[in-house]
Amino acid sequence: MQYFAQQLSTTKGYQGASKLLVFTDLDGTLLDHDSYSYEAALPSLNQLKQLNVPIIFNTSKTFMEVLQLQKKMGLQQPFAIENGSALCIPAEGELQADELSPLNVGKQRWKLKTFGPSYPDICQHLSVLRQQYHFRFQGFNDMNVSEVQLNTGLPKYDAQLAKQRMASEPLLWNDSDDQLKIFISKLEAHNLAVVKGGRFYHVKAKFDKADAMQWLKQLYQHQYQREFTTIALGDSENDRSMLERADIPVVIPRKHDPALMIDHPNSSLAPHPGPYGWHQSMQQILHSLLNGA
Repeated sequence: MQYFAQQLSTTKGYQGASKLLVFTDLDGTLLDHDSYSYEAALPSLNQLKQLNVPIIFNTSKTFMEVLQLQKKMGLQQPFAIENGSALCIPAEGELQADELSPLNVGKQRWKLKTFGPSYPDICQHLSVLRQQYHFRFQGFNDMNVSEVQLNTGLPKYDAQLAKQRMASEPLLWNDSDDQLKIFISKLEAHNLAVVKGGRFYHVKAKFDKADAMQWLKQLYQHQYQREFTTIALGDSENDRSMLERADIPVVIPRKHDPALMIDHPNSSLAPHPGPYGWHQSMQQILHSLLNGA
């Protein structure tokens, strides 16, 4: 954490906290891989709220999934969904940007920005490729709610929310590695990329989690006319770009697989998987900031 102290050496305490942006993955990171609980991270989450530090979800989850989670956690912050394919900003918050589409859910008003083909267009591309090349895969569009439950471990209601997609398709790959390479090359012709997450491959725009993080950081810097330091926490391959481009990256170890290795001179590995490791790492960072260590 020495690098962190150097980053904020002239901005101690609450003043330093006002220059922080926390970007976090959800599944396996802030949420437990098996139970989806975030309870172990609550002390740090509450402290960040008190310090008015934005907690920005940068996740493979959908808009509706994140909306429900933010409601449970008492948050209303900008967030990136579907592995950076789209960004959502509270319409009535301080943060504003041009060229965003309105998106209203009940009494909540949001603004949305997407960075690639729509979900129906992606599903159409996948259908054509499967017919032409006989690729073997199963996407969320192919699954009913019960099948999504079976493959994710989500409760029924959450599985329904996971199927309400805007700009990406998670899929289970049931074919060879050689076929996967061909599949990826064919998608690139349609300006689409494949990113491997914790459970699924995600077909999406080439705009990724790192791009979403940088876009929001620039928006914050423009809005508040000051520099911000980004903290990023993640555990999977689809978090790599976000972690490697963050100022302070924290790799969360995984329960069932080796920890992700990233190329960043100032990265740290959390001492435990999931929300408890998230909390412990955030406490180290906040202690370093608030005490000027």
